[in-house]
Amino acid sequence: MKFASLAAGICLGLALAGCADPSDISTPTVPSAVAEQGADTASGSAYTAFGAQRVWANGMAVTVSPPTSLKPSDTSFPPAPRTAVFTLTLVNSSKTAYRTSQLAVRAIVAGVPVAEVRDSVQGLNGIAAAVTEVEPGAETVLTMAFAVPADPVLLQLVVEPNGANQEPSARFEGIA
Repeated sequence: MKFASLAAGICLGLALAGCADPSDISTPTVPSAVAEQGADTASGSAYTAFGAQRVWANGMAVTVSPPTSLKPSDTSFPPAPRTAVFTLTLVNSSKTAYRTSQLAVRAIVAGVPVAEVRDSVQGLNGIAAAVTEVEPGAETVLTMAFAVPADPVLLQLVVEPNGANQEPSARFEGIA
């Protein structure tokens, strides 16, 4: 079960690089270095723990950092008691450029989607501001925030490199 979850996650990272041609997305591979870096799923679930890297057969990889908690500014939208802030590191080891505008990321708490927070005062401009072309061999870092309750919660972050509701996807999970 852990291997299947890891393999699915590895596919996401590789798919990010080959988004322009979905036929490039093939069966995931599990490099030993990734497994040694703790790319196991959290709590034996179908999710990958925050901080782990997911890699696809086409060479694309994504790492979602563990979240940091932040008090939103008065100008944040939508208003929230607290935000969970993540950095996503996209590494393009594929043969084609990847446009971050293709990327969809959503957060879920207790089975319910939670809103992405935009807070320009704190430099959180949202995924819509991520308009970067990642050349083969390059990487980029995106910062995103989501509205969460005041108390810590179990949060799932779904990363979809080919757009919303498009395969492949990767699911990360942890306390936010």
